[in-house]
Amino acid sequence: MSDNYDDVKVIHYTDDDIREGNQHMLDGIGCTWEQLKAQAADGCFESEDARDVWLVISSFEPVAT
Repeated sequence: MSDNYDDVKVIHYTDDDIREGNQHMLDGIGCTWEQLKAQAADGCFESEDARDVWLVISSFEPVAT
């Protein structure tokens, strides 16, 4: 194996870590997970930040909140 990656650190996050991070982002935009899902379903986000948060946390939906 190459020595090029000796300084790379891998961080493993638990489901609880993901939930905490997702909740922090939801708190930052002032809505709940259910409200954000409804905005996504309608295709009408309340803000660009809400859309950005959706793009990030929707990929974690099984452990989103």
